[in-house]
Amino acid sequence: MDMRAFWVAGLCVASWSLRAVPPPETRGVYAIWYGDEYDLLGAPYIVGGQVVVQWADVDKGEGRYDFSPIETETRKLKRLGKKTTVQINGNSKPAWLFARVPHHPEKLSAQVQDRQGTLMYWHPVHLGAYTNMLGAFADFLARSPDRDAVIGIRLNFNAIGTEHFAVPHEAMDPETWIVPPGGTRGQPWSAQSALAYERAVVETFVNRLSPHARILVRNNVRPEVEERFRPQIETGKLGWFHTSSEAEPRSASTEIQYRRFYEDCRSGKTVGYAEPWASAWGDHGGGPDPRWCSPPQWNYWRSLIDLHCGVAFVAVYASDLRVAAEGSYHQKGHQYDEARDRRGYRQEFEAAFRFTSKYAGYHASPEESPGAWVAFRENSTALAENPKVPPKGRRLSVFTGDYDFLMERLPDKTAGEHNVGPENQRQGAWARVLPAGESMRLKADDRFAASLRGGDVLVTYLDPAEDAGNTFGIAAGPTRLTVSFAGRGGWQTASLRLPPGPMRKISGDAHIKITAGPRPLHMHMVEIVRQ
Repeated sequence: MDMRAFWVAGLCVASWSLRAVPPPETRGVYAIWYGDEYDLLGAPYIVGGQVVVQWADVDKGEGRYDFSPIETETRKLKRLGKKTTVQINGNSKPAWLFARVPHHPEKLSAQVQDRQGTLMYWHPVHLGAYTNMLGAFADFLARSPDRDAVIGIRLNFNAIGTEHFAVPHEAMDPETWIVPPGGTRGQPWSAQSALAYERAVVETFVNRLSPHARILVRNNVRPEVEERFRPQIETGKLGWFHTSSEAEPRSASTEIQYRRFYEDCRSGKTVGYAEPWASAWGDHGGGPDPRWCSPPQWNYWRSLIDLHCGVAFVAVYASDLRVAAEGSYHQKGHQYDEARDRRGYRQEFEAAFRFTSKYAGYHASPEESPGAWVAFRENSTALAENPKVPPKGRRLSVFTGDYDFLMERLPDKTAGEHNVGPENQRQGAWARVLPAGESMRLKADDRFAASLRGGDVLVTYLDPAEDAGNTFGIAAGPTRLTVSFAGRGGWQTASLRLPPGPMRKISGDAHIKITAGPRPLHMHMVEIVRQ
């Protein structure tokens, strides 16, 4: 990289904020893949939408560009009072490239939509065309009066389709590619050529686009690329995004993506934007994906891991938002209608989105956060039996315990379980069981605890019919509460009011203590809500 060019670009960043803690009006739930259904954006927990175009939509010929589709959509969202990301995808490449660049007659990825096949992305003409378009896009952004509505530009590589790089062995030989008249054949594909392409694209985003908007980097970039641009991540110029959020990482190999969120976003170094791999039912372009818990549970726990990792911008499929808005889901082989099925999914989806909206973006602002919580779980192996991931590959090493937010569970004798309680309540994908007579202790972030001026401790527990008459205790500071089971058969929440003033510790490092009665206690969450 030309460091002089980078230094000059860095001087221009004053046109937008480098705050790694995003302002409140940008944090929360973002609707995606809603088409013309703008009514979905009216929900009070939706803060933004999505601007997505294809490379072919804006690149009209060598050196000729039309970014009006981005301008139109950004302005529409701004008038609605919404924020947005912008993405230029590469499923459809500019038609003129097929007259200049070799292409393979096969579609080498499900993401390729061009009828002619797949362009040789590592060919210098392809790389030059993409980086030139990005430069023109930067000039457009510099002039755009609507740039303040954009929370970030998604860094797409647009090599094969939008996301993919790998070429099958039979297509590595350039002799298998069709060379247009007057074009050059190009070099064989190699891992080095893919890495060089990846580096060049990131450099272009940093040098040309980052002066005008924060860049959201796909968080499966190669370690060599991450290391090269680590200073820009540390200072918030580059954020992270992925399209792979699930209730838990589906494999050991994908844990690195969640870890990049956890290490850089949760700490407050930079920001994160997360989009689900599929809907709560598992439907997506290549789906359906396997699901081992109910849709309300998957939808809810997927948001919990995002919050746990410090994601400030949580994207949600329109099909899932429609469940909260109307109580209906109609995609491929999955159908749900609240009036017919009467499972209560609508209220569970809505509650999950409201919880996400409440906490998103406050992970690094304990003095301002509306609360703190721990959602209890334990799991060493991803539960979904995905045929693309063998059992050994599903073993996890990092995301095996609780999901937490400004509070942690101290060592105890609890044990993890999954698929606990009614399937139509959002909580029971995981839980922890506190043995009879034993105690659980929780420690809140000290800055959060010191900033409290009162509030409530909420304990969500399973109230099975056979436990009617059982009890458990809650202690927080000088206050105590004994909760009696009513045997209502589902997840219930008990509330303990905190006294005015900062929250005090009750023993050692613990701010809260939960003690089981004569029978074991199944627990989902302990939450402290600021008054």
